[in-house]
Amino acid sequence: MKKQRLSIVSLLSLALLAGCSSEVKPASSVVVEGSDYTYNSKVGVSSVETIDVEDSTGEFTITTTDGEYTKEGSVYTLNKAGTYALSGKLVGQILVAAGEDEEVVIELNGVTIEYSQDSPVKCLSASKVEISAKKDSENVIRDKRNAKAVDVDSQGEGAIYAKTDLKLKGSGVLVVEGGYNNGVHTSKDLTIQKLTLKSTGYNNAIKGNNSVTLTSGTIQAYAKTGNGIKTEDSDLTSKGKQKGTITVNGGSIYVDSLHDAFDASYNVEINEADAEAPTQIVIKTGTNSTVYNKSSFTATSEKGLKAKNDIIINAGEISIAASDDAIHANYGDALENGSTGTGNITVNGGNIEVASGDDGLHADNTLTINEGRIVVSGATEGLEANYIVVNGGKTYVYGSDDGVNASKKSFNNCSFTMNGGYLDIAVRSGDTDGIDSNGNFTLAGGVIVSRGSPGTSLNRMSTALDCDGTASMTGGTFIAFNGMEKTPTAKSGILYASTTSTSSSGGGGFNPGRPGGGGGGTTTGKNLSAGNYVLSGDNVSISFTNDYQYGSFTIYSDALTSGSTYTLTCNNTTMLSWTQSSNSTSIS
Repeated sequence: MKKQRLSIVSLLSLALLAGCSSEVKPASSVVVEGSDYTYNSKVGVSSVETIDVEDSTGEFTITTTDGEYTKEGSVYTLNKAGTYALSGKLVGQILVAAGEDEEVVIELNGVTIEYSQDSPVKCLSASKVEISAKKDSENVIRDKRNAKAVDVDSQGEGAIYAKTDLKLKGSGVLVVEGGYNNGVHTSKDLTIQKLTLKSTGYNNAIKGNNSVTLTSGTIQAYAKTGNGIKTEDSDLTSKGKQKGTITVNGGSIYVDSLHDAFDASYNVEINEADAEAPTQIVIKTGTNSTVYNKSSFTATSEKGLKAKNDIIINAGEISIAASDDAIHANYGDALENGSTGTGNITVNGGNIEVASGDDGLHADNTLTINEGRIVVSGATEGLEANYIVVNGGKTYVYGSDDGVNASKKSFNNCSFTMNGGYLDIAVRSGDTDGIDSNGNFTLAGGVIVSRGSPGTSLNRMSTALDCDGTASMTGGTFIAFNGMEKTPTAKSGILYASTTSTSSSGGGGFNPGRPGGGGGGTTTGKNLSAGNYVLSGDNVSISFTNDYQYGSFTIYSDALTSGSTYTLTCNNTTMLSWTQSSNSTSIS
């Protein structure tokens, strides 16, 4: 016997520190302590020792005290409600054909079921079927049909296939091999609880047309040509309940898929039922996948978490390496409930690290970050949405194009708004920006550290902030390296300092600019080298890391006070020091 339980914590090379969030201080003070991420790190999604069990070889037996079954050849039909205990090896099929209001429980006590004519376990009728892997048992359900080429109505779509509500549970181990199409598939609701499950599908690994709910256990899903975990319907039930949501309430989940890892026809919701055993999710998609020769297939979508409506993340430790967007919500898709997808992503907590071949977090409508820790260690656009709202949390972004992009994806206007939290952004060299708002930019609170392209001089093609609409600042702190394409109009009481020359602009703002742009500012040729930085002085203590060197420094903050001295150090060496004037200060 060989049994390997997945430990997702060991897969994460994330720092996964407690997170040093901004401490609540009076409005005139700003404190951000600790620097717990560097952009040189990569998402640590390492290989997994898969769950592996041995086939049962004993004579197949089925026992029941309250049920009733018949046998025809190698097909066992469970005809009524009851509990059925299975053990040994069956080359054949378990067929459930109970009454529509009856519940059937199948106990797996060390069984191997394999079949080449149809689904090895096929549930045609019952109100609910529960399959339970009993304690210390190892069980295999193997679909030995050739890969599906055309639709055949009489054939079951998975190794475990149900036209009923289906629940998989137990403290044993279950390995499901779907050679024909899917691993586990029900046309109704699917729940997985406590079980140690490895499901492999030629197409999808785990599919519940109406819903998929994962509450606990260790789950490994491998999708050779399709999606890891999938729902299909987006209508309402007869009782008005919304279909199509993938819900994670706990457990350790690993998804390795050629296409999308989570593909929800409505929402994806990630919660945490037990703080002592946090929800853990690790995802690989597309070129990161290990399950199939990808040169034989064209993947049209290789996202990590994808929903046709909304994605809500309330908790959990999540690590995603995706060839496409790591987290993506669609806007405007026609849903079966008569509405269209709203395209929102909301992060209320959790510890999330992603690397993407396209966008890190992409909402076609609104991306809202209320709490949690987010690291986009590599992406084309780190955060992208029509509307981006940051209310709290600690977010680190590295983008090969723009770090944060408010773009007119679904509407003719767009905006970036920050009310609190900490946002740390870096981009690579080129026509890139730390924050690029194709609409308005508003900073009302929190701390932003944003960088244009690295280097010792300002880059004409890259700045810490680019804004096509209005840029305003009513509170908070904005630290910029390598200039700003458009500097914000700041209310009275927000002071600023810069190593570039400054000129006045309306509303108390100023324009340090970049060479040939903005306010026509010029750099003093500062060499702000890579290292651990601390900005300190009256009412201010902010620490962060620069992984590259930069040529200029600018700060706007409602915490700066006239007459106070401020010092910027790198690795305990003073880089800049100035005494703040009542408005703008040129740092020599």
